[in-house]
Amino acid sequence: MRKFLISIISILILIIYLPETGHAQHYKLRQASSMMGMKSESTIYVKGMRKRTEGGGMMGMGSNIVTIEQCDLQRTVKLNDKKKLYFIIPFATGNEEVIDEDNRKEAIAPKQNNVANQKGGVINMWYSITDTGERKKMYGITARHIWTSQKIKPSPDACSMKDSILMKTDGWYIDLPQFNCPEHYRPATGPNEKVKPDCRDRFITHRRGRGKLGFPLILTTTIIMGNGNSMETSLETLEFSTMKLDSMLFEIPPGYREATTEDELQDKVDIKEMMRNRMPVNNENKEAVNNEEKKPGIIRIGVFAPTGDNQVQPVLLQQHMVGTLSNGKVEGIAVSSEDEARKYNCDYTLNAVFTNIKPAGKLGGILKALKNADPNAASSFNIKADLALKALRDGTILSQPAVDGKYDGKIDDASGKALDDGCRVALKALK
Repeated sequence: MRKFLISIISILILIIYLPETGHAQHYKLRQASSMMGMKSESTIYVKGMRKRTEGGGMMGMGSNIVTIEQCDLQRTVKLNDKKKLYFIIPFATGNEEVIDEDNRKEAIAPKQNNVANQKGGVINMWYSITDTGERKKMYGITARHIWTSQKIKPSPDACSMKDSILMKTDGWYIDLPQFNCPEHYRPATGPNEKVKPDCRDRFITHRRGRGKLGFPLILTTTIIMGNGNSMETSLETLEFSTMKLDSMLFEIPPGYREATTEDELQDKVDIKEMMRNRMPVNNENKEAVNNEEKKPGIIRIGVFAPTGDNQVQPVLLQQHMVGTLSNGKVEGIAVSSEDEARKYNCDYTLNAVFTNIKPAGKLGGILKALKNADPNAASSFNIKADLALKALRDGTILSQPAVDGKYDGKIDDASGKALDDGCRVALKALK
């Protein structure tokens, strides 16, 4: 009787908890990425051994592509829903070799390429992983603090890349039950091989360390090029939840055609035309400053992307402010933090916050009454914004321009004109 009761209790426990366990295998995340002052958001869905990523492109580039990682099939599928196209990229291509420096017996040799007269070089990668031992709860799950370092050096005859790269990553990772995709060491250089099918490089990874990555929630990556130039990218998780997901989210939709190349998926984007259509450029002859060197006598201002209103395009307005400030002995540069501003030897930072953007005139009243109305239907806006020019040397606020007025144009054009007024006032404080 006692064994029978124990069996019944065990079954009841399984009935109660199995649905919740199954539901916990379905996840939805919203993550934000930042690179060189440009920001983007992506939505990620995870179910079992599959992961779907939507969005994440910078300035409209790549945001039209949906990426599905099918770990159970050892492949990545990329989709363009507008074109109804898909492209499949296998995890392993047969020209990769991983050497475990901690245990050389575990080296994985690549398949030999028998194509006659095929060109190509060798790209060596030295990858190390360090578990710091730090742990903390993130969204109710224990996260690991992991450091990684990856140095990539191509041989002179390599066709997919010519310059060496060093990447250092500081991140927090968690385990998602069932999701267990293999680690990818090889850089994304596939399109070059498709353009030159007779030239294929061999990739050799030398791996050290016993740390475990997993699913990233927070990442900061520093990329140092062979010429000494560097940049920093970041990733943060804004939302993490569980929800029931349809399995078709992780499949190739019926009726889609396979693309012949990955490039065929991409929509053609003309950056100059896009910038010109979004807002006028104040200094067309000036190029954005993207290096750490600063000429003697030049005052450099690190410009943050404006905040406070999600109707506008902050990255485009940030570049607009950079152009407005760059004049004579003053040079603007887009930054995402004070640390980045110091890295680029900025003397000051300029921050702008919109406190009010409303369509002006009768049309504005109509738009306000209509939910989900397009604010760009208006031709003028009442705009309020607060700016702050701060000295990095001691944190002193030199100028706090307050913008308040009516500005003509579409919402981004009008906002750009309002920020022009604030920038001009801020520049006067430097004289």
